Amino acid sequence: MGRDAEIRSRGHSEVMETKSYGYDEAVELTGHGWYNLYALTTCCVIIHGVSLDMFGFSLVVAASKCDLQLNLTEIGLLASAPFAGIVFAFPWGYYSDTRGRKRALMVSAIGGFVLSALSSFSPSWQVMLVLKIFGCSFSSASYTLTMIFLGESTINQHRSRYMFILNAFNLATELVSFALAFLMLPLDISIPMPWLGIDFRSWRLFTLIMAVPLGIGAIMLIYLQESPKYLANNGEFDEALRVLKIMHKANTGNKTDYPVKQLFIKDVRNNDRSFWRSLVEQTVPLFKPPLLCTTIFLCYLIAICMSSNNVFFMWYPTMVNMFFNSFSNDTNDSSSFCDRITGAILTSDVAVDAPCDATISENTLYSGMVYGLIYISLTLISAQLATYRRTVLVVTLVVAVVCCILVNAVNQPIVNMIAFILLQDTVVGLGGVMGYFVDLYPTSYRGMAMNLAVMFARLTALGGVNLVGAVIVENCSLTFYLWSCFVFSGVVGALVFLPPDKRTIKS
Repeated sequence: MGRDAEIRSRGHSEVMETKSYGYDEAVELTGHGWYNLYALTTCCVIIHGVSLDMFGFSLVVAASKCDLQLNLTEIGLLASAPFAGIVFAFPWGYYSDTRGRKRALMVSAIGGFVLSALSSFSPSWQVMLVLKIFGCSFSSASYTLTMIFLGESTINQHRSRYMFILNAFNLATELVSFALAFLMLPLDISIPMPWLGIDFRSWRLFTLIMAVPLGIGAIMLIYLQESPKYLANNGEFDEALRVLKIMHKANTGNKTDYPVKQLFIKDVRNNDRSFWRSLVEQTVPLFKPPLLCTTIFLCYLIAICMSSNNVFFMWYPTMVNMFFNSFSNDTNDSSSFCDRITGAILTSDVAVDAPCDATISENTLYSGMVYGLIYISLTLISAQLATYRRTVLVVTLVVAVVCCILVNAVNQPIVNMIAFILLQDTVVGLGGVMGYFVDLYPTSYRGMAMNLAVMFARLTALGGVNLVGAVIVENCSLTFYLWSCFVFSGVVGALVFLPPDKRTIKS
């Protein structure tokens, strides 16, 4: 009897040693510690660099008005250039799903850094336009890649909170860019560069410095491993286990105690495919049941969240500068927001012989820094409510709807500015929406789905920036009222299509 018990015990031990773990269980056993925190820090630096490259550019456009001889149409074209680069999101999604998250993130960060730095030496607005489009085709890809890379390397308990923290660093762009502008744009710098036909002024130095975080993020990325979920899904189980052991050691300090010896992944990708077949297999399932409705709705929801913020933020320095400058020419405090904006535009068009003035008022820079503080605070608060992401999303959309109406309906300058800032709050719920991609898509399609959704959102913003520039003079009030209807449709959609907050969906 004793010998039988020993045999059964040995057999049980052998079974335990060869137990296959699913990925979610395996990554949970790595714990949570230094590796995750370093990955979060690296992704925060990169995503902050992406946002500086894209949205800090609105300040560059306003400050370079005289040097590059920009009119309203050219301002709109340059302001929309960062969104034009997103058309390259489709190949980036394919690249990350077939060649690796880390590799795609590294290439996009380095490419974005180099081209953004070069744009600071642009001799004309046409050259800057081209460099910005191609530069943002690299850097903007890093936005979604950081979400995927970090989400796949983080245990479920912390994943949603990490997405909100990433979004907070994204929104910190406003504070940092306006603070840098406050310190740097007034500097009296003029270094002749005759071989380029330019004088290197303060706005060019400002542009160069804003490219630096992307380069720093690329260097930090060297010390991270590839996404273990990507490796396992590709059938590279030994490499995935090696990465998981590194994560476990870094998180817990214990090198030998990681219990997983074998991984089991239900859907392993077949890598013996041609490029076009692979591309079709990565894309077509997104537009067929059961993923079709999910793809359509999440693309539309991200378009609302991103474009509502992006469109008006790219016009923010120009519009707010006009708003504040209007008080020096108009003593009538009852003028509406639109009256002040359109009045400033018409006045500048008439005074064609007046000296060019690209000065950004201190009030504009102060308001930009307040804008950044507001959104950092809101996002960090929402991070504490990460388990209620649908509720957070709906509340932010409702606030945006109300503010779209109030921005011009009430003739009070303070109310106008508060409403103009808060109508852009849809971006606060963006981290939660990104989390749904990790929850609702299989690993094989996650990168492509997220990049396609962001591509659609950026293209919406691209059209929106130019549309606002074209219609703001004649139809300013109507623009804000119609935008409120656009955002309200997202409220209805979120309540109808998104799963309830307390329902747990396994990736």
